Amino acid sequence: MKYILFTALAVILLVAGCTKVENGFLSDGIRYKSPEIFISKGITARYPGILFDGSTPPVRFEMLDIRPVDGSKLPAAFTTKYPVWVFKDMMSFNPDTDTTVALLRAKQDSLNESSFEFNPVNGGFLFKTPSINLPNGVYEFDVKATNVNGSKIYKNLARLHITDPEYIRMTEVPVIPGFDSVTNTFPGQVNGTMELKQISPTGTKVTLKIMDKNGKLFNPRNGEVIVRGNRPSFTSYAKFNPVIVTDTALITDYAIAPYPSKLIPGYANYLIYYRIPAWFIKMDGAAPKAWSANPRFGFQIMINGTYEVIVKLPNVTKL
Repeated sequence: MKYILFTALAVILLVAGCTKVENGFLSDGIRYKSPEIFISKGITARYPGILFDGSTPPVRFEMLDIRPVDGSKLPAAFTTKYPVWVFKDMMSFNPDTDTTVALLRAKQDSLNESSFEFNPVNGGFLFKTPSINLPNGVYEFDVKATNVNGSKIYKNLARLHITDPEYIRMTEVPVIPGFDSVTNTFPGQVNGTMELKQISPTGTKVTLKIMDKNGKLFNPRNGEVIVRGNRPSFTSYAKFNPVIVTDTALITDYAIAPYPSKLIPGYANYLIYYRIPAWFIKMDGAAPKAWSANPRFGFQIMINGTYEVIVKLPNVTKL
């Protein structure tokens, strides 16, 4: 009996010794945390990679194909390289010292970059500034994974949803307190309204218009819109070019987004201050020319372009 058991065990060991041992493991179930990946175009951002699901590292990934889910042709923007300015290592924009475009460009390199990069180490994405050129839509893609086990192709592993970015962050609506009056009658503080919109995706300008309760625009060239002492104004956040003063507006060329890019100590929400001197207005509840109006407002532009800001003073009448 013992002889039979020993013989059977020897046969089993012999068979096992002849069986080919698989080298490593490559899962059939690798995936992204979510199969739906939402991309805000024009924003430089990294997106998470693939979950290995027990596969033997290292795993190398290759994007084989990307295509619109509606079956149309892939837009050329996905493979086109665009000229961009990129900050050199350890350098960034400083509005206090970068007072000319030449000083700004000394910190940057001019490159031709694609809209995104696919990371072969983890299957993640880096979307970059040129992705602003990508058409909105949903795109599916295939991935090839390779490790010591071999290679596998994963069809339609996830979908990229290309969407419009947050062009503008509204941080604070105008407040129009009576301040530095020429009399002692205080009419109170009223919240105004601010409308900020993109006029064009090109350029780097912001036009500010301030109007009274009846829609009449104040004239900066005539001194009807002035800075408020040393409080932040357009110039405080970008000193590249003088603010252009017209009959209806103040225009700044900020040169680089985001604008403003840096908070000024003591002033949250990227606040901007201007003043309408008392002798140009009548405030509700006060005599004519009794009070100055002081719109205070905040915003941040995230993407280069030409924008317009309209501030309306609901308790002010232009004289």
